[in-house]
Amino acid sequence: MNDEKLNVIGLKQSFVDAREKVSGSAKYLDDMEFPGLLIGKILRSPHPHARILSIDTSAAEALPGVKAVITAKDCPKNKFGMEIADVDMLAVDKVRYVGDEVAAVAAETDEIAREALKLIKVEYELLPVVDDPIKAMEKDSPLVHEEKGTNIAREYHIQRGDIEADFASCDYVFEKEFSTHRVSGLYLEPFGAVAQWEANGRLTVWTGLQSAFQGRNEIAKALGIKPTQVTVKAPFIGGGFGAKIWIRNFHPIAAVLAKKTGRPVKILLTRDEEQLTTRPRIAPRMKVKLGMMKDGTMVCKQMTIIADNGAYSWAAPKVLLNLSMRTDCLYRYKSSKCDSYLVYTNLIPTSGFRGYGNSQSHFAVESFIDECCRKIGLDPVEVRLKNCVHKGDVTLHRWNVKSCELSECIRIAAEKIKEGRLPKEDQNGRIKRGIGVACMTHVSGNRGGDKFDGSGAMIRIHEDGEVFIFSGESDMGQGAKTVFAQIASEKLGVPISDITIMPLDTDVCPFGMGTYSSRVTTVGGRAVLMACEKVLDQVLSLAAQMSKRQRDTMYMESGLIKCSRDPSILFTLKEVATKAIRSRAGVPLTAYVTYDPPTEGSDKDFYGDYSSAYSYGAHGVEVEVDTYTGKVKVLRVIAVHDVGKVVNEFGINGQITGGVAQGIGWCLYENMLFKKGYPATNGLHGYTFMTIKDMPAVEGIKIESNDPIGPYGAKGVGEPTLIPTAPAIANAIEDACGVRIRDLPITPEKLYWALHPQDK
Repeated sequence: MNDEKLNVIGLKQSFVDAREKVSGSAKYLDDMEFPGLLIGKILRSPHPHARILSIDTSAAEALPGVKAVITAKDCPKNKFGMEIADVDMLAVDKVRYVGDEVAAVAAETDEIAREALKLIKVEYELLPVVDDPIKAMEKDSPLVHEEKGTNIAREYHIQRGDIEADFASCDYVFEKEFSTHRVSGLYLEPFGAVAQWEANGRLTVWTGLQSAFQGRNEIAKALGIKPTQVTVKAPFIGGGFGAKIWIRNFHPIAAVLAKKTGRPVKILLTRDEEQLTTRPRIAPRMKVKLGMMKDGTMVCKQMTIIADNGAYSWAAPKVLLNLSMRTDCLYRYKSSKCDSYLVYTNLIPTSGFRGYGNSQSHFAVESFIDECCRKIGLDPVEVRLKNCVHKGDVTLHRWNVKSCELSECIRIAAEKIKEGRLPKEDQNGRIKRGIGVACMTHVSGNRGGDKFDGSGAMIRIHEDGEVFIFSGESDMGQGAKTVFAQIASEKLGVPISDITIMPLDTDVCPFGMGTYSSRVTTVGGRAVLMACEKVLDQVLSLAAQMSKRQRDTMYMESGLIKCSRDPSILFTLKEVATKAIRSRAGVPLTAYVTYDPPTEGSDKDFYGDYSSAYSYGAHGVEVEVDTYTGKVKVLRVIAVHDVGKVVNEFGINGQITGGVAQGIGWCLYENMLFKKGYPATNGLHGYTFMTIKDMPAVEGIKIESNDPIGPYGAKGVGEPTLIPTAPAIANAIEDACGVRIRDLPITPEKLYWALHPQDK
């Protein structure tokens, strides 16, 4: 497949839905209209930890225009959650973080709904606040969930090889602690849902979920009904970055309100609510121990991780597992060990965010490698090249590396960032500049145990020759629809303008796991490719019958069916499709495929080759440090990624630029701050984030390793583009001014005091 001549794959293809978006005709959730629509609003806890003594909703219920008010007593008593079912739809006995859901209303207008919330009277008994995961692990700590008897939600203990003997054999052993912080996804479109009960008793939910089928199941679980009683329909989605993979409480709350009122109910979070209740990146503290030899060989690595789960678990258990393992597969370590703990606190619940735990662990490990190399006088780039994995390797955790250009990514990033460098100093030494490099690995899919990790695709060719594609994988703005259209165009030989990607509807579309783990192109795209192959065979077989020629002589090109042995034979796809559908030929011209990649889920000891392809990359960064203020400016980024095969040049360029931007924001600017459990900022007021003025020049370089399993050799690139950015910046800062910051974000204040400790 990878050697065939390609006509569509690799082009700069405008997104197939671009015209709808730029013209304003694309329908996002808040653009959708429903007869009799009510507005739902949620009353949230003002306290991080408190017992609910009483709730009086009488005044809210009496307000004209209010159609329903609900509390926990009105909701099904079914706990739900992704891996740990620890979530109630509305708080039952107590609240566990500022923003926890207490009651909800449905009203004729947004104004009435907001006024109704003010009329609900809740009496609380304040409880001790647990806001530090290390203190939360102490025996006498207050419990966030009393019924669990502990604040440790999940723990992992994973060891490969004889770690103690390997450390004893090393010439150098280094140990330091690193930490990262909560940041918000800050997607453009706030999260929301519209719920409506149909006349047949089924529930329809319109919502921008990244994982529609898994969301359907969780909504059903919360409501105590069968998944087949729920339909999830996805409108256009304005970004997600991992925070929209799983449902939120408002999904079943909207359904309960809709049931009580007999009318559709919309709940759309405000930006303030998003910042209060979004599922931000997990904030871990990571102790890293690294064993090295004098020649730069990295022998062994050990980590101890304590991660702040927040009040509820969601995807955090899986994120912690990624934190614990994935950096072990970047280099050829002889042994590794990790002890990791996910700890409940009375802070906003955390979950998956672009990188899914990999970003945090890469910040620690890739920063520490540079720091260690500098201490012993070795070149960090050469050490990475000496130790990095290569094609054909099987890693400590039994990842089978089938395609890999990591060494090339490192080499190019290191060379290109040196080109055109500005002077190392300016303004009599006030301004100092430096460069840094960091690399990464990530997955293109993620099988859990023996669970399904595949995707379905259905293709239907209509009698006019138009091609419709159905997939259960969400496009949240990253360009999945366009990738699917390009794959179909390439295989079927029809123009993209004749291909329609149908809206995601769990009643109609084939099953898909969802948009996460950078799996949509590799897994969802492969399913589309296989469906195309199947329906193409139907087309060519019928054309062979119509022309009385051998099937193996027929092929399709530019929407025309031709015969390699007889140039006079020429059919349009419309002619063959009409024959298939409007005659006794009885050819369906429909293909339904379920693709499950050839991967091995992790066993009880977490061994497994759970992704069909692994992505690699390296970033080179040049920074400028103002030593008088501590302010850091990123000047240039060289982002080199092994993408397997470029499917859409425009799409990949967007992923690289966007990933770098989010990586810089996470590293230097953004931070969700709390004081004794209370958020220190409201909405975006006081939440510092990067603007266009702060955006550096980004040069994206794509390396094609032609993966043997991905469609046309492609593999995932959505998340990898963020992962190496922060450690590369930290390394460049140390190169510039000799200061190592191990605690994100690297703010001007932290850097100033590190540069001027005498001023404290």
